[in-house]
Amino acid sequence: MHYAKCFEDKCEIISISITLLFVSGKITEGVKATLSTLASLGEELRAVHGGFLTWVPQKVMDYVAPTLVLKHLNKTKTELAGFSDEALMSYPIMVDPSKIMAMELLADLSDLLAYSYETAKANFILSKMIRLTLKHGMSPHSPLAFVQYGNFNALMYQNYEVGYHYVKLGLALMKQSSSRVQDCQVIFFSAYTRLHVEPLQAAVELFLDGFKAAMRSGATRDAMKCAYFYDICSFWAGKRLNEVARSMEETIKQMRFHKHIVLISIMLPIVRTTLRMVGESAIPQQNNMTCVFGETHGEEDMTEKIPSAMITKNFIDCYEAFIFRQFGNVRDCAEKETNDKVWIARGADFKVLMEELAVLASTWNFQNKTYLLQAEEQFSARNFDDAEKLYDDAILSSKKHKFVNEEALANELAGHFYLETGRKYKSLQYFCQAEEKYREWGAVTKADELATYLRRN
Repeated sequence: MHYAKCFEDKCEIISISITLLFVSGKITEGVKATLSTLASLGEELRAVHGGFLTWVPQKVMDYVAPTLVLKHLNKTKTELAGFSDEALMSYPIMVDPSKIMAMELLADLSDLLAYSYETAKANFILSKMIRLTLKHGMSPHSPLAFVQYGNFNALMYQNYEVGYHYVKLGLALMKQSSSRVQDCQVIFFSAYTRLHVEPLQAAVELFLDGFKAAMRSGATRDAMKCAYFYDICSFWAGKRLNEVARSMEETIKQMRFHKHIVLISIMLPIVRTTLRMVGESAIPQQNNMTCVFGETHGEEDMTEKIPSAMITKNFIDCYEAFIFRQFGNVRDCAEKETNDKVWIARGADFKVLMEELAVLASTWNFQNKTYLLQAEEQFSARNFDDAEKLYDDAILSSKKHKFVNEEALANELAGHFYLETGRKYKSLQYFCQAEEKYREWGAVTKADELATYLRRN
């Protein structure tokens, strides 16, 4: 900082320092540094109880989220209503260096909070960014704010029409911007809504576009984020698992090279699951990951430290145990004190959510999942005639929409349905189809497991 020749140099140093704190897992320190710098720029973030964006207990957030955040977002909505798309596309450029820096810091802060699952705070920040834009002009980070505002409308309020509109507006603003530095962030976050609205198998390629944009600008942290999301979305989209496994291994290699230990910790669980499914040896527990500051951290310590890493690990462990029908392990990944009625109620809630997504967001991405959840619900309720039809609907929809992974799962679950309702011969037909589709996906370990069962029966 001592050698900075101008305000812009100082801003660049601060931004790099915050990025280094993030990739080293020092998220709390990064947030505090960002808040301090924003205050020095005249953009202190304060709200109820004197410090909305300080590290506050969750019980305070439970109070803040439905009141303060919605108040600010509704005010932003009202202000935006006065502008047409044409007016925003021709809006004046932001020229105040301190406001441009504030926009950059707010974008960084939103990113940091996302990894701590501080959604309410992140939404408050995007509201602040849009209002700064409307007051001071378009900055290189303004397109990101509009994309994130679109994500909020789509993913929080299920208003996919409005959300998708603002996402496309943000992308249009990005294309006419004279700066290419933020292209990666805009493309990356636009994918959140587009993955819901557009066919998943095509939308996943957006992350490759984001990766290329990040590498062109030297933003390795953003490039690694895009590579991570490309790999995990490829997994869920049913892309050939051998290709996904190779891509994941290359991504981990690049993360190690750039010392992005936070992303390594988040990604390792799904890499291990993928390798198990393709029949390869898993990556061992990582106990000596070196961050950019030269400090050594263990994977387990990082997972406990980063909320998103812990949530991801539990979810992937639960998914793997479910796929291999190791239900004792599933219970170990879940809340042990809950009972069957609680889980049935939660399943019903998520089924309703999936039904809404199939109608409001995308039939392509969510119809087959809806049918499968409905089938399982009817099976659980012993409405066997309804369940039988819904399993077939789920299989046909998965095939139509090219989710070979979910076509395999739907066939397998239908097989267990027929087996448990005393129709063993019919169950074998579905198990055979499940084995074929798991093998087509590349999940050879799972396919071999089913083949062994079929040989014995």
